[in-house]
Amino acid sequence: MAQTYNDRTGGCNITLANRLLALTAPSLPPPNTTRTLRILDNASGPMILTTQCLLDPTLTSHPAIHISAVDLSADFVAANRATLSSNPAFFCGNGRKVDTAVMDGLDLQFPDNTFDLSFTSLALFAFPDPVKGARELFRTLKPGGVAAATTWKSVGWLPLLHEVEAMLRPGRRPRTRMPALEPWSVPGKLARTLREAGFGRVEECEVECWAWWGGVGEAARWVAATVGMLVGEGWSQGGEGGDGGGVSGGDGEGDGGGEGVGGEGGGEWEGGGSDGGVCGGGVEVGWEED
Repeated sequence: MAQTYNDRTGGCNITLANRLLALTAPSLPPPNTTRTLRILDNASGPMILTTQCLLDPTLTSHPAIHISAVDLSADFVAANRATLSSNPAFFCGNGRKVDTAVMDGLDLQFPDNTFDLSFTSLALFAFPDPVKGARELFRTLKPGGVAAATTWKSVGWLPLLHEVEAMLRPGRRPRTRMPALEPWSVPGKLARTLREAGFGRVEECEVECWAWWGGVGEAARWVAATVGMLVGEGWSQGGEGGDGGGVSGGDGEGDGGGEGVGGEGGGEWEGGGSDGGVCGGGVEVGWEED
């Protein structure tokens, strides 16, 4: 499951995760032998952020790290548990601890003021109530903690597909759409969501992420798979109403599920407490001041 997810996104989630770690690093507390650094990987999927955290030299300079990787998908959590069991030395050795659990991002089962760092990457836009989800990030951060959230601003290959659809289905609305992402492409949407959740200081930045595949054939295969997910039944000969070609299936009104590849990443980070955090537009980062 994790490999399929990584293949479909062409590795751009890893690029975005590393960018988030670089942005949040200056706000980390200094390493302390008497203190465990607590990190939340919220809506973790296949634990891409968790893995990159444990490869990051700034984070691993802390003597003790405890990461909680949570996701609403029981399938992802089961796969993550298998991953943890297959490599215990990497995930849970030398002062490291990683646990994973099925958990709703709208109702995080953690006490207030738990985490030093909180990540919700490419997920907040899919929450039924994004503001409520952001409030949970705010609530569970320690004073002085940092939260980071990201969303897609655009998906680089969609305009090309829209050009093809315009030739095959003139005058019709494109079906290769990600409706759940469209409101989040408006500048400031992520920042406004975080401010409404209680974060006082919000800053935006954009990160361009490229999807890398092994060749044209591999790229075509994964883009086609994503198109099939968006339109339901994929491309067909004949199209609708015998117009000579088009897209069949539904309008792709699903939540997008973070399956975008290429294009610009977006995100926000913020911290809990009275002074809120910093957000990013592409990527948003925030923190709470002591």
